[in-house]
Amino acid sequence: MVLERRHVLGGAAVTEEIIPGFLFSECSYVVSLLRPEIIRELDLPRHGLEILPLDGTFSPMPSGDYLWRVNDHAKSIRDIRRHSRLDAEAYDEFFQDDDAHVPLCEAPALDDPPRSHHAQSQRLKQLHFLLQRFRELSSDERYTLVQLMTMSSADFLDQWFETDVLKATMSASGIIGTFLGIRSPGTAYVLLHHYMGEIDGAFRSWGFSRGRHRSHFERHR
Repeated sequence: MVLERRHVLGGAAVTEEIIPGFLFSECSYVVSLLRPEIIRELDLPRHGLEILPLDGTFSPMPSGDYLWRVNDHAKSIRDIRRHSRLDAEAYDEFFQDDDAHVPLCEAPALDDPPRSHHAQSQRLKQLHFLLQRFRELSSDERYTLVQLMTMSSADFLDQWFETDVLKATMSASGIIGTFLGIRSPGTAYVLLHHYMGEIDGAFRSWGFSRGRHRSHFERHR
C-alpha cells in the first residue's frame, strides 16, 4: 500500500497548475540524471514523458554584463572569451579531463547495494572491477580523480579558471541536492556527478519534463 499525504499524487515529481494556464514541475524541476536504462525499461515516453532540452545557463553580473553558456559549445567558448582568453582555452581541456573520470564514477550507478553477507562476494567483484579501472588511469588522471573526491567545487575550479562569473555558475552544480556550500569538501564530486547526465544520448545535457495535466487539457480543449 502506498499512502500520499498531499491532495495530489506524484511526490517530488508532481506537476501542478500554480498559475492558471501554466503547469510547473515543482520539485524535480530538471531532468538529467534519470538514467536512460530506467526510461527504457519503464517505457516512460509511452506514459507521457517528454523532455525539452535546456538551452543554456544565463548568469547576470552586478556590472550589467553576463555570461551565457549554451548547448552550442563554440558559442559558449566565444562568450567566455569575452571575459577571459585563458578561461576559454581551459574550458575545452576541463571537460575533456572530466570525461575521462565519468565512466569510472558512473559504473556503480545501477548496481544493487549489498543487502546481506551473502552479497559480499559479489560486492568484492564490483570493487575489484573499479580498482582495475582506476589502475588503467594515468598518474595525472588518478591525481585529478582523488581531488574530485575530496576537494570543494570552488577550490577545484580555482585550479582551472580565473573568472569569478564562470567559477560561480559552474560551482553551483557542486551544491545541487546538498545542504553544503561551494567551499565544502566533497562538492567537487557533486560537480562531476552532475556531468554524468544525458538527454536522448546527448552527454552532459539537462532538460525539462513537459508538464501534463488531464484536467488542464480538458478545460482548454
